[in-house]
Amino acid sequence: MKRLTLLVLIVSAIYSTYWFVGANTVESRAVESIALARSEGWDIAYDTIKTIGFPSRFDTTIDAPNVTPPDARWTWQAPFLQVFALSYQPNKIIAAFPNSQRLQLPTQKLSLTSDELRVSAGVRPNADLSFDALTTEGAGVSVSSDIGWSIALQNALIALRNTPDMDKSYDAYAQINNLSLPSEFLKQLNQGNNLPAKIDSITINSQLGLNQTLDRHTKNPQLQSITLENAQIVWGTLSVRAEGRVDIDSTGVPTGRITLITQDWRTMIDILVSMGQVQPGIAETLRNMAGGLANDAGVLELPVSFGNGFMSLGPIPLGPAPRLR
Repeated sequence: MKRLTLLVLIVSAIYSTYWFVGANTVESRAVESIALARSEGWDIAYDTIKTIGFPSRFDTTIDAPNVTPPDARWTWQAPFLQVFALSYQPNKIIAAFPNSQRLQLPTQKLSLTSDELRVSAGVRPNADLSFDALTTEGAGVSVSSDIGWSIALQNALIALRNTPDMDKSYDAYAQINNLSLPSEFLKQLNQGNNLPAKIDSITINSQLGLNQTLDRHTKNPQLQSITLENAQIVWGTLSVRAEGRVDIDSTGVPTGRITLITQDWRTMIDILVSMGQVQPGIAETLRNMAGGLANDAGVLELPVSFGNGFMSLGPIPLGPAPRLR
């Protein structure tokens, strides 16, 4: 019995030493990372950094963080930022954000509030610290601007993971429910339509191809391809699906095709007109064409093609394609 008690005391002492060394390492690495970022032009301020959670966790709190990048295009402020990790699995972390945050942009100030907002991330336990997965979850999230607009959502899940057995490829997923759009934007889209104030759901299941793998050596990764396996928006009676693939060149110009699938194609065309993507003068031509292409059930499959720096909806030109870099 005495030997067992002695063994327990020795193991406890060793583990306690490991935890306190680990906690000090977490804090010192955080300070070192901030110092490195400052040397690269970042303006980062905070009050304190403290780690608790003995015996099984490293719970680090950064009080009053204030962050501005080298180009000074934005400044983020929050009362605190918490980062959690299990002491026996430090390669996986969870970052928890406060219920209120501030983002200063060149022309406006944004206030972000949430019931819950957290990000979990993991790297593989190898020398390169290869990216494994990233998940962002939010509930009761709203963003309001001091120039008068606001958006809100009930809940959202955004996830990225390394595609199994595929180098430089990553599975991306997003699910957003009950999204409220800015009132002026909604008013513009709703001209002649009867869309509700909230988008019921947006779902995106895709695969992203990059020009390099994500690990501790990665600098400025660039998109090389986007494959939409299934993307869908449900907005009242309007339901539109999208699938397809585009490849992206070194200047960010996409080439490929995305197919839109919907039964309520009349409303979809009206929205494209309201957004300025389709000129009013050719809208009727597009409606007539869509009516002729729809199947017996009224379902329309309409390709959006990208090539030579331009995009088109079926045979109708839409203008320059967006740059994706």
